This record gives sequence, C-alpha cells and structure tokens, in this order.
Amino acid sequence: MKRITLPLIIGISIILPGGSLFAQPADTDVTADSTATDSITVDSTSVQEDSSATGEVEEPVEPDIVEATDEIAAEIEKGGIFSDMADFFRNGGPAMWAILVFLAAGIAIIVERFIFLFSVADLKPEKFMGRISEFIRKGSIEGAIASCADKSAPLARIIEAGLRNYRNTERDIQNAIDEMALAELPRLNARTGYLAMLANVSTMVGLLGTIFGLIVAFESVAAADPAEKSIMLANGISMAMSTTAFGLMSAIPLLIAHSFFTAKTDNLIDDIDRYSVMVINMLAQARKEG
Repeated sequence: MKRITLPLIIGISIILPGGSLFAQPADTDVTADSTATDSITVDSTSVQEDSSATGEVEEPVEPDIVEATDEIAAEIEKGGIFSDMADFFRNGGPAMWAILVFLAAGIAIIVERFIFLFSVADLKPEKFMGRISEFIRKGSIEGAIASCADKSAPLARIIEAGLRNYRNTERDIQNAIDEMALAELPRLNARTGYLAMLANVSTMVGLLGTIFGLIVAFESVAAADPAEKSIMLANGISMAMSTTAFGLMSAIPLLIAHSFFTAKTDNLIDDIDRYSVMVINMLAQARKEG
C-alpha cells in the first residue's frame, strides 16, 4: 500500500490540474444562447408588428429584467476564470506541461511528507517519554518496550532498541541506539530534498521557455508581413512571459514547503538525540538501584 501511495498522488495531481485548466464553456452553448437571443428578438419584432396592426399598446420592459439579461450576456462573453487559466496555459507552449509535471510531483511529496512528519513521526515526545520513564522507574522494562512497539515513529523505534538491550552494558545500549538511528533517521529526510530540486528546475524551465518564446517572436517578425508583425510579436512575448510566471508560481510554494519540512525534521532529530541519552541514563540508574 505504501509503495503505490506516492505514484497515485502524483497521478491525481497531474490529471486534476490539467483537466481544470482546459475546462472551457462549450461553444455550442454560446451558439445556442445566441440563436435563442436572435429568436427572441425576431419574436419581439413580430409581436410589435402585430400589436401595431391591432392597435394595442406594448407594455414597457422592466429595468431589472434588462439589467439581468445584460449581466448574463456579459458573463457568457467573459468565459470565467477557468477560461482565463486555459488561455494562460496555452499561451506558454510546451514548457508549461513540463512545469505542471514538476509542480504535481512537488505537491505529491508535500502531502506525503506532511502526513509522515506531522502524524506518524510526531508522537508528542514529552508525553511519550513521561510514560516510558514511569515504566522504567517501576522496573517494568517490558511495559516500556510494549509502549514503544505500538508506535511506528523513529523516536519510538530507537528507544525500543535501547530498552531491549537494558541487561547489557551502557556501551552496548548506546551501540544499539546508534544502529537503529542510522536506519530510522533517513526516513525523516526522505524526499524533502527533492522539493528544492523541483523548485529550481521549474524556474529554469520557465526561463528556457522564455528564451524560446523570444526566439519564436523575433523569427516570426523577421519573416512576416508588416501587417502581421505586431500580432506575431505579441504572441511570442506572451509565450515568453507566461512560462516565466508559471515557473515562479510553481517554485515559490515548493521552496517554502522545503524550508518548513526541513525545520520540522531538525526538531524531530533534536528530540531523538535528547531522549535517547535520557533513556541511557535512566537504564544505567535503574541497573544500579536494582
């Protein structure tokens, strides 16, 4: 289950943004609305002619209805925020897809690291070590081992390794703790470094797309008719600026998440160092008293 969690999150992160970006209002709906509006106009004209022929007086249209109709027409013409996002994405060219993939991978890593560091690895060490200390003072080492075995956090597994060697010398206990720490500490740092890498690559790909956009713009201007030069130049510059903007939009949150997770990991490692020494001292004291 753990092996498929990260690829599944990456796949969902890629599919959902791509589908949202290209959510467009259907042209058929707009055409149908336009046809309906035209038919309403023709019907209104025919009604006016009939009323004129019969001598009937036409009732005035209420201003609220006219304003509501104008607002609906303006909303249809505008297209909405998803239409603007789709236009922005298409203007950037192929580089936007690469940046989107890097952003989706970064989001997947952020979700996985947040769950692990703030749920699995963070077991409130003060409360946990208070319970372990109580078992050691009572001489119930097996109870302390059982409390550690219920947890999958690195701190619990490291403390458990020391408790299982409590009958040995203090040096043996230290070696057992160090050996388990070498196996558990990489779990705290896993994949966090990729966030900084993805942020840097997203920025670089955005700049590369900018260069390609400017090249396309100048080549188009050089070979185009005078009447089309301004349009081609505007399209090339739009492509260049869109890739840079999207690269920065992807890199900034990834860098923030990298710093946030790095600080959390450092705090967890400090807790492991402090409480492992505490357990060694408590076991040595319990052995002397026993």
